[in-house]
Amino acid sequence: MKKHCFAILFAMLPITGMAQTTTNTTDGYVMGAGQWTCAEVIRVVDAGTPIEKGQLFGWIMGYWSAVTFRREEGFIDIVEQVGGLGISNATHARCKEAPEDALLYRVVQSMIINTNQ
Repeated sequence: MKKHCFAILFAMLPITGMAQTTTNTTDGYVMGAGQWTCAEVIRVVDAGTPIEKGQLFGWIMGYWSAVTFRREEGFIDIVEQVGGLGISNATHARCKEAPEDALLYRVVQSMIINTNQ
């Protein structure tokens, strides 16, 4: 079931225009690893220190977790089924496809916006 949900999650994500994805919310400030570029994310996953990896995966899990409080039950079910490892792997894969200067928080926002039940 997890593989099926991961495939659905990954298949729904658009590749083009990811760096320009925004939401209709007020400006905010992104702290921590969310400010990193995809080039930095790839470097950390491939060869980063344990602290860098902890920052990266902690930020990704925190962002997704926070969104579950504002989304519908079907979204929460997908997040639970895919799990942290699946979301982390999908994020890494998306950064490999995105422009090197794409910001992590925008990549993750795009993934969240395009995750439907």
